[in-house]
Amino acid sequence: MNDDGFKVVRYRKKYSRNKKCEAKPTERFEGSVEDIQIAVEKAAMQVESSGLSSWVVNKIRSLIGDRRVKSVYVIGNGHFDAPWEPGTHQLALILRMCREFGAEMIFQEPCISKAEREYLNKQEKVVCRDSTDVQVRFDLNDLNIVCVVVLIHGVHSILDDFLSFIWHSNLHNIILICNDYRDFDLIVQTAAEFSNYNFLNAFCKCATFIALPEYAPHPSFFSYSSLAYVEDSISPQELIVSA
Repeated sequence: MNDDGFKVVRYRKKYSRNKKCEAKPTERFEGSVEDIQIAVEKAAMQVESSGLSSWVVNKIRSLIGDRRVKSVYVIGNGHFDAPWEPGTHQLALILRMCREFGAEMIFQEPCISKAEREYLNKQEKVVCRDSTDVQVRFDLNDLNIVCVVVLIHGVHSILDDFLSFIWHSNLHNIILICNDYRDFDLIVQTAAEFSNYNFLNAFCKCATFIALPEYAPHPSFFSYSSLAYVEDSISPQELIVSA
């Protein structure tokens, strides 16, 4: 099974005692737009009651100061058509962030279903991005603009590609919600392999990471995730040299 979901078990009408059991095909049940609405609303209540959404919003607010969040770029959220999907709770958190900051959402997920796309298209200030790259241009030269990039439990190479694309922009105006890269034990690759990600490596050396609090209803959904950003005290020269 490529995606999390129910298994469809197909039974034969006639059972032969002499025939060995065969592997049965599995597939994922996709939720309807109504299912998605119910699931996201339920997740939103849990994200709110747990205190996670308030913590994230308040922390970002303390980091941006007088600046404003213009865009929230979501990379690889996963499915969100059922309450047991991690992506449902992640999307609920992101929607809360967008409402709080009046920000647009750029949503990029190659495995999105038709119903999930329809749901997103009905939301205000949400754009589905269908490109296979992560080369999104933000106006980072405007010192009053901040962009939040969400890559929860993301692939290291994808984050490295994104950082390589924006590296020579104003990194101080980017806030990541990503893996907590302070502990190599949490990374699948060895330290030697991880060193091949030049821009991600450089970012980890100069960035500040703040671990997200445990999400009590489903601890694994945001486990080992953090807010990451580059302090204003880090000069562009230091960033260029380290890359």
